Amino acid sequence: MLNDGPNLDVQRLMHEIRARVASENGSSESQNPPATPSANGKAKQAMQARQYHVNDLLGFHGEDFVRNAYRVLLDREADEAGVAHHMDQLASGRFNKIDVLSSLHSSPEGSKSQVKLSGLSLPVTVRRLGRLPVIGYVVRLFVSVARLPLLIQHQNRYEFYNWSQQQRIVADQNQHHQELSETLQQISAQILEIMQRAAQQQQANELSLRQSNELSLQQYEELLVKFREFASATEARLAGSAESSQKLGEQISSQAQQLLHYQQVVQQLQQVLQQQHENLQQLQQIISAQKAETQKGLNDQQQISSQIRADIQPLILQQQKTGVELLMQERRLTVLLQEVARNTPSLTEVAKHEEEHLHDSLYASFEDEFRGPRDEVRRRLQVYIPFLKEAQITGCVLDIGCGRGEWLQLVESEGIDAQGVDRNRVFIEQCRAAGLNVVENDALIYLRSLPGESLNAVTIFHLVEHLPLETLINVVDEIVRTLKRDGLLVIETPNPENLIVGSHTFYVDPTHRNPIPSQTLQFLLEARGLRTLDVLKLRPRDEVKLGEDSELVTRFNEYFYSAPDYGIIARKP
Repeated sequence: MLNDGPNLDVQRLMHEIRARVASENGSSESQNPPATPSANGKAKQAMQARQYHVNDLLGFHGEDFVRNAYRVLLDREADEAGVAHHMDQLASGRFNKIDVLSSLHSSPEGSKSQVKLSGLSLPVTVRRLGRLPVIGYVVRLFVSVARLPLLIQHQNRYEFYNWSQQQRIVADQNQHHQELSETLQQISAQILEIMQRAAQQQQANELSLRQSNELSLQQYEELLVKFREFASATEARLAGSAESSQKLGEQISSQAQQLLHYQQVVQQLQQVLQQQHENLQQLQQIISAQKAETQKGLNDQQQISSQIRADIQPLILQQQKTGVELLMQERRLTVLLQEVARNTPSLTEVAKHEEEHLHDSLYASFEDEFRGPRDEVRRRLQVYIPFLKEAQITGCVLDIGCGRGEWLQLVESEGIDAQGVDRNRVFIEQCRAAGLNVVENDALIYLRSLPGESLNAVTIFHLVEHLPLETLINVVDEIVRTLKRDGLLVIETPNPENLIVGSHTFYVDPTHRNPIPSQTLQFLLEARGLRTLDVLKLRPRDEVKLGEDSELVTRFNEYFYSAPDYGIIARKP
């Protein structure tokens, strides 16, 4: 237990020697094992019990020993100054591990931690006696004599370990020397082969060069003979060409006279063409003037037509609305007359039912005024098409509160079969006139009439803010019942996180009850058995947000320029 600080490396070597001897002799003797996973586990178990044995810590060495001593005895991590201080004491040789453990355990902080360390008293007593002037010498001499057999055993094991390591090093060196010799032999053989190939290539190049020189000389002689033959033939041709040149000169003079005549004719034609060109320019000017006048007339006519269409369009819309209102009134009168003719008690119920539709045309006009152009609404709803395509939905889609039918027209253009349901008779007539598949009915009543798991998707755009909470919950329950597995529910509603929406624009529609935050609606859907896939914040006004990068400006942009609407896409698991 009295291990000195400067012998850390020797102790590690002694442990390896003891481990090798133990493995060879079947012995498990090991007095000071190094830090192993089992030792660490044992130390952790001891730390949990807050009762330790000195051997639990003597198994560590160096800085690991100091840090583990701090963790065990002081119940904290070691500070760098303390580690450096104790490492210097151990390196000086005047202190060992027992001294470090004793100083930490007896310190005020160690006494406060109340950690029990068994097996420390005897080594500490021996160390203290060893520091006395006379008795200490005797004690150290006795301890040295007592440890002498153990030191001799450790020396013998170290010598055996050193000899075995030297044998291993010699064997490794011999093996590396043999591998290096084989590699050098292979390289020498490759170099010799390369030199032989180079000599053969040089011989082949010299032979090719000689053959090329001989061939070039032969070709030069053949070319010289051909040149002489060509020169003789050329002289003969030149002699014949002199006579041909004289005849050609006579023909050229004759053709020059004809060319002069042709030039005179061409000048006359150019004068005629110049005159015609001037006439053509005058004609083009006249045509351009007439074209400008015609275009001006057409522009004036188009402006007048556009103005007339702009003036007529409100009249047409008003006429359509009036026609629908007259049709609704006619239907109500017909129903009332039929009930009067029957003289049945249900007249009151019919009157009450018809009273619910008295303001259908008024709300339809309100939607035309504040909902926005139909093309713009279809463009906004385009964001939901990818979700249907990703789910491979091509039919069995129900749009609750279909209104003017913008969504039904959009999905129909994408090849998706859909049906709409609405209570407003004006909207129903407009949708039917556009060839859309719609049903006039209350949403909850119609959902309850459908069989279970019969729909692939249900869409609700700007309807939930009109419903009481109890009705909304019942509608969601019926949607969950009628949706197939993996069916989608798409809901869009105003976003009250935008203060302008939550405090002003939401209440432009007098039929709105109260805004629903996205967290509330998401909780309601998940509480009724749906799983939220995505929450879309729609059409934020990024172009008018303030550009300053500060927390105040960021919050201002969130409160006033965030998305006016949000959409939730949920799936039935």
